[in-house]
Amino acid sequence: MRIDDNTLREEVSDPAALAAWCAENPTDPRTVAYLRMLGRLDEAAIAGRDALEAPGLSPVMRAVRRTRYAHVLQWQGAFVPAEEQFDLAAEETGLEDPTSPSSLSVLAAVFQHRAKCRFEHALAARDEQREESAHGLWDAALEDARRALLMRERLGVAEQSVLASSRQTVARLERRDLTA
Repeated sequence: MRIDDNTLREEVSDPAALAAWCAENPTDPRTVAYLRMLGRLDEAAIAGRDALEAPGLSPVMRAVRRTRYAHVLQWQGAFVPAEEQFDLAAEETGLEDPTSPSSLSVLAAVFQHRAKCRFEHALAARDEQREESAHGLWDAALEDARRALLMRERLGVAEQSVLASSRQTVARLERRDLTA
């Protein structure tokens, strides 16, 4: 799997294997993301809502699952509900220990995914010839992406692939190119 430099979307190298994994692990929370990557968005949305209803989730785990669900909404083009879910996920990361590395790592992930959502929302606004809105969304996306990268760098616990993904997102947004 790789992330496209222009669209910032994941590209699946072996869809059949990923689909088989999803079939074998339907209740695994990661299935939400994998179904999304396979383009099975309705199934991913159902799985995402179900994952949020699991009893006994810690606020941080709920934030992780809410972020996956929000990402599905983004891919469905439901940008405002997606951003609302990202905002809730950001709040949830601070409900346990807001200064713990795990809470801050999840918050950085929420910021990065919200940046990608705002990026796609900006592209949609541009397509609808709402230039001012597109530029505002783009600026907000870049701010979120930079915040995510800064947090990950300062925490010092992120894997290199995670840092590379944050840098890729910032680089794409800094191009200020409203084409995908």
